Amino acid sequence: MIAKSTVSEVQIYRNSASVIRNGEIELKEGRNIVYIGGMTVTAKQEDFILQFPENIKAVNVQIISRTEVEGDEEKESEALQRKIAEIDYQIETYTLLKELRKTNGNFSGRMDVSVEAQEQYMVALPRQLMDIHKQLTELNDEKDKLQKDYDKALKEEEKPVIMAELVSESAATIPFILRYQEKTGSWSPKYEVRFKSNEEPLEVSMKARIYQNSDEDWKQVKTTLYTGNPAKFQGLPVLDPVQVSIYEEPERRSFAMDGSTAFAGMAMASADAMSASSNGMMAMGMAPMLKMANMKMEEAEISEEETMTAHVLPGLKDILSATNGNIVVLHKFDVKADYHLLSIPRVDNKCFLTAEMLDADWPLPPAYASVYIKDLYAGEIYVDPDSDPSEKFSLSLGQDERLTVVRTELPRKTSEALIKNQKKQIRTYKISLTNKSKETVKVLVKDQIPVSTDKSITVDVNKLSDGSLDVDKGEVKWEISLESGSTTELELGYSISWPKDKKIHEKRAPLTSKPVPPPQINAPGICPSCGGQGGAGKFCVLCGSPMNR
Repeated sequence: MIAKSTVSEVQIYRNSASVIRNGEIELKEGRNIVYIGGMTVTAKQEDFILQFPENIKAVNVQIISRTEVEGDEEKESEALQRKIAEIDYQIETYTLLKELRKTNGNFSGRMDVSVEAQEQYMVALPRQLMDIHKQLTELNDEKDKLQKDYDKALKEEEKPVIMAELVSESAATIPFILRYQEKTGSWSPKYEVRFKSNEEPLEVSMKARIYQNSDEDWKQVKTTLYTGNPAKFQGLPVLDPVQVSIYEEPERRSFAMDGSTAFAGMAMASADAMSASSNGMMAMGMAPMLKMANMKMEEAEISEEETMTAHVLPGLKDILSATNGNIVVLHKFDVKADYHLLSIPRVDNKCFLTAEMLDADWPLPPAYASVYIKDLYAGEIYVDPDSDPSEKFSLSLGQDERLTVVRTELPRKTSEALIKNQKKQIRTYKISLTNKSKETVKVLVKDQIPVSTDKSITVDVNKLSDGSLDVDKGEVKWEISLESGSTTELELGYSISWPKDKKIHEKRAPLTSKPVPPPQINAPGICPSCGGQGGAGKFCVLCGSPMNR
């Protein structure tokens, strides 16, 4: 008989999950062969831990298939299949009876039945047909339920079974703990950013979308989310000697690669170790968590582990399989920000409401964020602050239509200096800003002048309208305060000189950018965990995480 186990705790990393299951088995005195179920077909079978009390000795432990279980009773799927066949026979019988009742109700051409008998039959016929219809409905409902149980039993019988040879000093019912890595478990962060007014900080809410596709719902389990992944073992570095020799061209050879067979590992632990392990799991990190029910948020403690942060969700959670993500709220906090409008009219005449804050005030991993302006959804952005906590970064809160910006280039003037054998071109731009709102707004305006990469080309600034110039980047900034209904004009002018027998070429230098942000979670073919092209299958071909369907 296969001992069953239930999930009691899950520890979910960004692209995998540790599942902890509990169960009991009956042992007789002496040698016992026991079979333990619960491990899924999507589990990492070469890594599992099986724990028993300290007075139990393990002689042998290995993973086998259901068909290898000795002395197993009739399979559940076979028993259910037999019940389904019995119901099919009953359905067929009642269907024939229904047709027979209808046929017998046709008295045309029959002289052997009296009128009174015909009337009695016709009066009773509707009730009889309704009774048969009710019986058929109940049988079909029962068959549908059995069919679902049959499909579930088939999936259960596909799961691997752990066979353990144990030696017990006495007959007893003992507890056990089974722990394994679930390859389909993962979670991804998602933020909500809310702007209320220029005088209030940003409200940031960190959410998590949890995925698992093990074909098993994890009901009422303790759940911990980790910001990283289990570390891969690496040996200590070795300083190998460097040898110098004459290089000789190698001969061409053909190589064949030998396959390798994975070995299923196991570990046994004492009752004290089992208890310590359980307590350790409870203490592996507390992080602020909020309960979604009735939109009320429950805070929890934060725990910084050696290599990652742990978030322990309050209470027990249901993590359902094959969903588009089980959403939970981790924590919320306020971020002090300096708000202003940003305008870069050389690139785009639109203005954007921007929040500027310190990197240290946003201690969260990069992720997408939904932006709300006074409870109005403004859009979605990708947030990835710089790594330097002393630096500031700007967060776009969406387009702002309170400001109208127009950038105009005046006619260029080109002249030649015969003595210096050079050409000189003067360029002038005017930037007009109008505040259409009923309040004073702060505006950061950016423009630029070219940066020379050749000593023979000279760029001289003529007009800046009190703007500040970054000489290395050629970036010009104006920080202005614009009153309601007012208009201001900025002027930017510069000249370029170069040898008159040459031509100049302007190109925009590529900026040093951060890695491309991962695609949206729901993008087709994109893995929600690693962000790669995971393919069209059920699981990502790169990291094994479940793909959104």
